[in-house]
Amino acid sequence: MDTRVRRTRESILQAFARLGLERRYDAITTSDLIAASGIGRSTFYEHFHGKDDVLLAAMEPLLLTLANAQAGRASRAQVRAMLDHAWEQRALGRIILNSRTADRLQRNLAHMIEMRLHDDGPVPRRVRATGAAAAQLAILRVWLAGEAACSADALARQMMRPG
Repeated sequence: MDTRVRRTRESILQAFARLGLERRYDAITTSDLIAASGIGRSTFYEHFHGKDDVLLAAMEPLLLTLANAQAGRASRAQVRAMLDHAWEQRALGRIILNSRTADRLQRNLAHMIEMRLHDDGPVPRRVRATGAAAAQLAILRVWLAGEAACSADALARQMMRPG
């Protein structure tokens, strides 16, 4: 990726993170992101279709770790590092996981998991991946909300169990 493209995307993602700490996801507009990142409207749309795409880009490292964990392709250290980061950003995580875009996050995670599954077996990959994605995000949502306390290490072990 070109250095300018990377810098512009990073500027937008950082603006998204800052705004996410100030207000609910649903209250952030594309215009807010454009203003906060200091870029022009057409430049924004060269990189993203809208704020939901920014959210998905911001969440991609977390989703990749969850998908790899579900497929048995992540180390406990990787999952633990992701969980530590999620815990540090739990206010924003709670907002995102309870937003109207959470369904889209789940679909993206399900697709990532499905791509890592090899066989259909008696239950199609799509069904298994969808269930696994819903479970992973539900576990994360409950943990970040403080509804069920456990160590990040214990949670990492749970999230690494193939479904």
